[in-house]
Amino acid sequence: MLTFEQVLEIFKDYLETDDEVEVLLTKRGYLRIVWPGDFSFCDDGKLCRTPEELFDLLLEDCQSYYELERTKGVRSLTPEDIRLVKARCRPYLEKRWEAQKK
Repeated sequence: MLTFEQVLEIFKDYLETDDEVEVLLTKRGYLRIVWPGDFSFCDDGKLCRTPEELFDLLLEDCQSYYELERTKGVRSLTPEDIRLVKARCRPYLEKRWEAQKK
């Protein structure tokens, strides 16, 4: 069974890289917040009540981060970009499968 701690460990490298995404423990679960650029207010926040919700949300964030990294936000994704982004996200899925086996 997947735990919050496992999810945070799986995405540790991504969370250290992406300065705009932060995950905080609250009384009701983990809250993922997006801080765009140097703004003093958050752009998006979502409460995740289960580890699976947190994993899925961080995987989406991670994928978007890698897509933006590829395109610099100035062009559409090419099939090659999509392939490379999926390849970069695959290790997160593999780590999840490994964690669920334990």
